[in-house]
Amino acid sequence: MNSKHVKGTAVISIADGAKIGTIDRAYFDPVTRQVVGFSLASGGGFLSGGGAPAMTIDIDEILSLGPDALTVDSAAAARGQRTSAATASLVDMDDLTKRKVLTEGGTLVGQLASVDFDEKGFRLTDIEVSPGFFKSNKKVPIDQIVSIGSDVVVVADAVCAPEAGTAADTPTRAEGRFVVGDVATSE
Repeated sequence: MNSKHVKGTAVISIADGAKIGTIDRAYFDPVTRQVVGFSLASGGGFLSGGGAPAMTIDIDEILSLGPDALTVDSAAAARGQRTSAATASLVDMDDLTKRKVLTEGGTLVGQLASVDFDEKGFRLTDIEVSPGFFKSNKKVPIDQIVSIGSDVVVVADAVCAPEAGTAADTPTRAEGRFVVGDVATSE
């Protein structure tokens, strides 16, 4: 499941077939690299007046997370005691996706755009990094993520290593050859 698609997902009580609310926030534990809970928005949006207390669901209360809904046994699952108690040590997924991604060697890869996690165990599987405008986003698998810190995400230097047969393997003009985009001229 991609973090971009989680917000706004309906939360359904199986016991009575009622919609409890929608996912408003996902909470991520950077130590275990796992989504550990969700907070819910309920009511009729900005016209409802707000006032309802925030509801939270712990991962172990979830029956299933599918493309269209998150299901729980009953509305009583929306108590989220562990997630609520640990909020200070958890990272809101929206905040995580604003962090810069650097290699161990100090090369900026880009900004974290989204996080993919397993719908069954809720463990991080990879991250999507946006290197900037007019460049394709890059998926970085979990085994290439060195650390997830409070300011940046550090990945292995291999993330920026050129792949065989790519333009990065092409020698530069300084070596007497041309780089992709150079116009050949007769010398």
